[in-house]
Amino acid sequence: MHVTCSQKDLSHHLSLVSRAVASRPTHPILANVLIEVDDAHCQVTFSAFDQTLCLQSRMPATVYEPGTITLPARTLGDLVARLPDAMVELQVSEVQATVRARLEREGKKDTLAGPYQISGLAGEDFPALPEVTATAVPLNREAFVEGLRGVLFAASSDETKQILTGVHLQTRGETLEFAATDGHRLAIVETALTGAGEPVQATIPARALREVERLLSRYEGEAVRFRLEPHQADFQLPSERGDGFEQRLVTRLLDGMYPNYRQLLPKEFARRVVMEREDLIHALERLAVLAGSRNVVKFSLDLDHVLLATDGGELGQGQEQIPAEIEGDALDVAFNVKYVLEGLKAMHSSQVQMQLNSATAPVIFSPLGDVKMTYLVMPIQLLRG
Repeated sequence: MHVTCSQKDLSHHLSLVSRAVASRPTHPILANVLIEVDDAHCQVTFSAFDQTLCLQSRMPATVYEPGTITLPARTLGDLVARLPDAMVELQVSEVQATVRARLEREGKKDTLAGPYQISGLAGEDFPALPEVTATAVPLNREAFVEGLRGVLFAASSDETKQILTGVHLQTRGETLEFAATDGHRLAIVETALTGAGEPVQATIPARALREVERLLSRYEGEAVRFRLEPHQADFQLPSERGDGFEQRLVTRLLDGMYPNYRQLLPKEFARRVVMEREDLIHALERLAVLAGSRNVVKFSLDLDHVLLATDGGELGQGQEQIPAEIEGDALDVAFNVKYVLEGLKAMHSSQVQMQLNSATAPVIFSPLGDVKMTYLVMPIQLLRG
């Protein structure tokens, strides 16, 4: 195997796939990245697989000889990141890779760094990468990112409630719905589907979808190819060269029945409050400084404003007043300030509305605008006296 490519491209693609390298591998080869050089398409494919999450990335390169090898992901990535900005030459003899950085000018090659020898393992010994043969469903990149950013923060990090560590995706007519909950709050976002396809219903690990979001944030294409099978999901970012995918992520789905979260949403509300979202965020951020370990902020609804207050005990106390449009009677209701802030920051409208019935019933925050987002937060019971 013999190939050359730019240091920046090589470092970028290694960094992308390294997030799927096993941190505590059950086998030495799982700490490696699989490198496949294809002379027919003049490209290199990098793959990492921790047996739950698979990440692949492709880039064009100058290919002198095809081949495969697996090399230690961390060692190779750290070395390439420190090479000078030049062409990197990767040459493999059996399971030994030679890496050097060279500057090409006037028909001459000046070595700027290297050679370095890195021992690897045979590519044939790498675990078989997952294959998904289901028909691809096209998803709009911008809408999919919007859905992910609107719910990922609400997924649970408690592995004992594994089904809640995922995001539930399902189609409802001409919309794709995203939902995530940790038992204390619930985020739902509805986005428009770009085309017809098979119905979607799956709970996908939030960890995998965070990687999808990272990939999409750098991707310039309009559509994402999504394939779904009973036990795994496949996301592909098509290559502009028209030769397959540029990046690909495959993940196992979470087993179990996702909660029927829509039954938690109140059908009617006795009170409605509209506030400027940025003003509310800034006020809550200041109060959070003094909220202490309880992280509690009280909302007091009164005529044309909301009084925000926190008592952090020995840390001190704080109050803020936010102008608001209020429908309904006065009420005091308290929240975990972290939960409210995370939901507000996931919205992008200038105004936000809060709908509620009582100090102990679920409260709904939602943006006033085009994005259909519903954010339910359970209040914290205020102590009397």
